[in-house]
Amino acid sequence: MSPGNFLRSTSFRLLVWYAGIFGASVAALFFIVYWITQATLSQQLSDSVEREKEVLTELYRGGGLDRLARAIQLRVVDLRPPRRYYLLQDAAGEHIAGNLFPMDPVEGARELPVSSLFPNRGSKKEELEDIYPVVVDGSLLDGGEFLLVGENKYRAEKAREAIIKAFGWGIAIMVLLAAGGGAALGGGFLRRIEEINRTTRSIMDGDLSQRVPTRSGGDEMDQLAVNLNAMLDRNQLLMESLKQVSNDIAHDLRTPLSRLRHRFEAARPQTEADCAFLIEQSIAEIDAILETFSALLRIGQIESGARHAAFSDVDLAQIVSAVAEAYVPVAEDRGQQLQVVVNSAPAIRGDRELLTQMAANLIENAINHCPAGVVITVALEQDAAIPVLCIADTGPGIPAAELNKVLRRFYRLEASRTTPGSGLGLALVKAIAELHGASVELSDNRPGLRVTVRFPAAGRRELLSGPRAMRGSPSTA
Repeated sequence: MSPGNFLRSTSFRLLVWYAGIFGASVAALFFIVYWITQATLSQQLSDSVEREKEVLTELYRGGGLDRLARAIQLRVVDLRPPRRYYLLQDAAGEHIAGNLFPMDPVEGARELPVSSLFPNRGSKKEELEDIYPVVVDGSLLDGGEFLLVGENKYRAEKAREAIIKAFGWGIAIMVLLAAGGGAALGGGFLRRIEEINRTTRSIMDGDLSQRVPTRSGGDEMDQLAVNLNAMLDRNQLLMESLKQVSNDIAHDLRTPLSRLRHRFEAARPQTEADCAFLIEQSIAEIDAILETFSALLRIGQIESGARHAAFSDVDLAQIVSAVAEAYVPVAEDRGQQLQVVVNSAPAIRGDRELLTQMAANLIENAINHCPAGVVITVALEQDAAIPVLCIADTGPGIPAAELNKVLRRFYRLEASRTTPGSGLGLALVKAIAELHGASVELSDNRPGLRVTVRFPAAGRRELLSGPRAMRGSPSTA
């Protein structure tokens, strides 16, 4: 990922956004801490000056002016920071003791620059007293003398400098960590996005086998990759199915259209009676072609979910019983035995017409692909309150390798396709079952084929009337 792309990425914008929010939070915290610390130190300094003034006042009251003057002179000797300032002058304004020049007697606390305390001395920045302002507190004594006590703001200024320095380093480290961490996280995120982009580009170039790499972390990106891969698997299956369907359509339509063409060519020299026979055969071929297209359109309509609007509570047992009863004579004409056992079953939500067609397709498929002498069983049972429709036969069955293929459109076991049919019957069954939330399972009946349709648990659990036995069933045979 180039720096230019990273700077334009969503990760970088999020990094800048969150870094800005965090920086503003840190700045607000800095100003709050700075303000509270400065206020506290200023108050402590004022309290210290006031306490010192009260101590000296008590010395004056207990020992007189001389004792106060000696105490001030002893304190002036200590020049270590924070520097203390004292002034004791008489009622006439004459200097008695201290390291300050006489000044107008002003009572109370205030803050003064050093230049106002030493007006006759040049400013020297290297001297501590020339750097920090002084907090002073003055008071008139009982004899008219003026006492002034002061202390420079050395501690407050040093604390301020320490706070600014600490927060300066903290903000710098925060910015570096945010930039480094954001670059690392953003780079990893963008690498995952680039993997997805690379995969989609390969797929757009025609390589449908490409998949998004996944990792073992199981994070949101892995979940996205898994979902994308599942979607790509589905799309690849659909594309392969579409390709197969296109080939099968071309194959299935080419044969009847070729026969039509040959018949029309053969009809040129024929008599009127022969032409009428050829026309009847051609109409039958065209009807078969139209039936194929109608089945395709019907499957497409079902798979789109458009038939959900026609859902209602239907009696599945009644549908299976009616369809099976209609096919009993057909099976007998082909020398087959159709056994039907329809037990009680709950009402389900579904499309009556489509469910009828599904049952008819399954029974007709068994009849058409089984020879004479086989037994075909149609059973509707209830497994843990779930309706299960099973159509089993004792015919030749389907090879195990073909079981998962016969539900596809146009798939037929006979590659030459000389027998009637379009290969859409079971595909239509699968589409109807999926519309109703049911599953279709093909298995070996040993011998023969077993088709099992498992419906979802019904919302209404009302059982319909009890076991039914039909003509051709074991109970009446």
